[in-house]
Amino acid sequence: MDFSRSNSDLGSIFVQLTELIKTLRSENGCPWDRKQNLKSFHPYVLEEYHELVHAINETEPDEMLEEAGDLIFLVTFLGCMLEEEGYGTLSEMLTGVLEKMTRRHPHVFGDISVADDKEVIQNWAKIKASEEKIGSRDSVLDGIPRSLPALSRAHKLSSRAARVGFDWLNFKDLLPKIDEEIEEFKQALETNQPDRIRDEFGDILFVLVNVGRRLGLNPEAVLNETSDKFERRFRHIELKLAAKGKTWPQTNLKEMDQYWNEAKKLENQE
Repeated sequence: MDFSRSNSDLGSIFVQLTELIKTLRSENGCPWDRKQNLKSFHPYVLEEYHELVHAINETEPDEMLEEAGDLIFLVTFLGCMLEEEGYGTLSEMLTGVLEKMTRRHPHVFGDISVADDKEVIQNWAKIKASEEKIGSRDSVLDGIPRSLPALSRAHKLSSRAARVGFDWLNFKDLLPKIDEEIEEFKQALETNQPDRIRDEFGDILFVLVNVGRRLGLNPEAVLNETSDKFERRFRHIELKLAAKGKTWPQTNLKEMDQYWNEAKKLENQE
């Protein structure tokens, strides 16, 4: 089958996509696809999302397009399963998000003026808070999924609390908090109490997330970049050892540290 179409045929392509999914889920379809349900399917969505992020970080155009297509397929698959369960139709889901996005962008589709992206975020929060579903929440923190990656959840929790004024007034007041938490962590290490050590270590991470939030830094993105840097430098060590015909038992920390610093120097030169 030829599925190539122009952008003007986007609607018909989406219909073909939903029909393909329904065929896969049909009695004569694919046993694996038929077996899937809402709970069993979400790990595949997360996996494809991370593969898309990886492709974006690597700036691989073909991979980005492929992974974005895979993610769209899986999200549409979820939509079809929601429809099967009688929760609503795909049409209702898409209409709902169109109405919501139009409502939350009055500076584009209405007569509201904004000076910059910060005002956009402020207006977004006000509009969101006024919506019936959001307005009926018992807590300011309701609606933040516990299934989020830990750093992202910490960022969202502290951001939501900051909206109602629960935040350091001065950024400089936050910096001593890092030293305070590290000192408490050191004291916990001296007690040799695993639960307390775990608790204080978590406090350090949470404070650092708050520092990043105040600086406009996304903790997941920043830590991923640092992990990429670690991987590059560690691979440099591996290459250097391989060039000398050495295995891990034949080296030591001093030699590894030498190659690590060499990798740092090369990166700085680049």
